[in-house]
Amino acid sequence: MSDSKPSIGVIGVGMMGGGMAASLLRTGHAVTVLAHRKRDTVDRLIAEGATEAGSAAELAASVDVVLTCLPDGPAVEACAEEILSSLSPGALWIDTTTSDPEVTHRVAAQLDAQGVAFADAPVTGSPAQAEAGELASLVGCNEDAFERVKAVVSHYSRVVRRFGEVGTGHTAKLMNNLVTQGTMTLLAESYTAARRLGVDWQALYDVMCTGAARSGTLEKAVGPALQGDFDGARFTIRNGEKDLRYALATLGPEAEVGRAAHAVMLRHVEEGRGDDFISRMLQPASKKQG
Repeated sequence: MSDSKPSIGVIGVGMMGGGMAASLLRTGHAVTVLAHRKRDTVDRLIAEGATEAGSAAELAASVDVVLTCLPDGPAVEACAEEILSSLSPGALWIDTTTSDPEVTHRVAAQLDAQGVAFADAPVTGSPAQAEAGELASLVGCNEDAFERVKAVVSHYSRVVRRFGEVGTGHTAKLMNNLVTQGTMTLLAESYTAARRLGVDWQALYDVMCTGAARSGTLEKAVGPALQGDFDGARFTIRNGEKDLRYALATLGPEAEVGRAAHAVMLRHVEEGRGDDFISRMLQPASKKQG
């Protein structure tokens, strides 16, 4: 292990992972990245000093810390299959994916058997906040590993909180997203009704922003939509559906409102709109882009 700043390998340099990698580079870490379908992000990070690995196994063998930002639980398990034999005892894997806590426990058990520490540390915030180092990290890990985890995630996070043992970070993130995605479905329902019933959107937004209905989701999604920009909340409907599905599995039968919100997201995915940003749920049907 490095005696100074740990070397970090980032797998999943999409909108969020790319910003986190950029923040780590800016704070003096040696960063290795894996090829991503969005080649422009990889090229930008290389121009800023990152190294590119040819495979996930090669990356894992060359760094002190692996940081993943992947689409879902199955992708995390597939990554584990690729890199498990390449991780050295004493290495650390920080998973920032919004993942299934059951997957988290399975992967952590595999790593523990070979002396590798694991932390689930999903984030809240936007791609712009990732670039600026202003995310929040929700950490689940053994108490002994927390300072090592914090030393990495604090370079892209303004707020870092430990929620308990492995799995609690992902569970806490699902609780957070249950609220944010549930709020988005309610906003889409209320503003669609407002349009149909002749209620002025700007007036409704102004009032909501001064009362208890105010939220980050309201401001990100509806604020830009008032100017015709329906991509203000840069998070896909497909990811929203996945997060709510994981939350329902974790909460069990108590999640009555969550089930209704999930049904809305699932319907949009089944209609072929999964890759749209969630704020496009506000868009008039005649102008929706597929």
